[in-house]
Amino acid sequence: MPKARQIYSVQGVDSEPRAGGKAAREVGRSLITEALVRRASAAVAARVDLLRQNLAARGALPADAPDGATVVAAFERSYARRPLRDNAGGTMRNSSTWLFAVAALLRPPAIVECGTFKGHSSWLMAEASPETRIITFDVMREDGRLRDKRIEYRLGDWSDAKDLETVPEGTLCVFDDHISHRLRLEQARARGAKLALVDDDYDALTLYATGSPPVPTVAMLTDPDLPAGTRCEWERPGKRYSYTVSEADLQAGRDLIDWTEPMPDLTSVNRYVAQAPMTLVGLR
Repeated sequence: MPKARQIYSVQGVDSEPRAGGKAAREVGRSLITEALVRRASAAVAARVDLLRQNLAARGALPADAPDGATVVAAFERSYARRPLRDNAGGTMRNSSTWLFAVAALLRPPAIVECGTFKGHSSWLMAEASPETRIITFDVMREDGRLRDKRIEYRLGDWSDAKDLETVPEGTLCVFDDHISHRLRLEQARARGAKLALVDDDYDALTLYATGSPPVPTVAMLTDPDLPAGTRCEWERPGKRYSYTVSEADLQAGRDLIDWTEPMPDLTSVNRYVAQAPMTLVGLR
């Protein structure tokens, strides 16, 4: 009987240095065969086109917004030359795709980001929409943070920025800082913003999936089966957390949120790290 053996061929290649954490499942791993790359790109482009159609139906899409294939091709070019190769702890590939796509489709006059971290996400949005003014805030200093002349970096919280007490019409707010979505949406609307992209939008059933969920999340604020008074409890190694949903939370959701557009999960296409839930919100 023949011995069991691998039937594919293997050859050594030069590759990127190994990454840490979740990034280890992405860095240096990619399709090479052109026909298969085209199939994978087409699958992502179809999902971007669906987002494009939904935004158009909501009246939130510029008339000359690019199609999905154009967005995906531009993303691949930019992502291939990203200056931060290992963004462990930050936005991974699939979430990066949606950050890029939303910025490329909307091309807002300004983007205000809360949660700079290492600077990958703001760099990516600058690539997607070069004419957009991008201001990014973080309350923490980060060694090795990217610096790009297209981006305004500020240390502190955006709520203290006197020059942003009223933002330009069409501004997109991006919240990826683990601060309550309710609070951030209240701040955005008070400053005149109508669009917000929120990360870590876990629902009440999956709050354990991240170390510091921004409760109440948009998913919680819009959950018809989550009544006021619900005590949400969850565990992570060595810690138990709890949050009680209030009637004020649910009323705030009704008052603040006009519509939501969750970003489709691309994990089924490429099997990279599962993206954190990301949702585009239209504010009243």
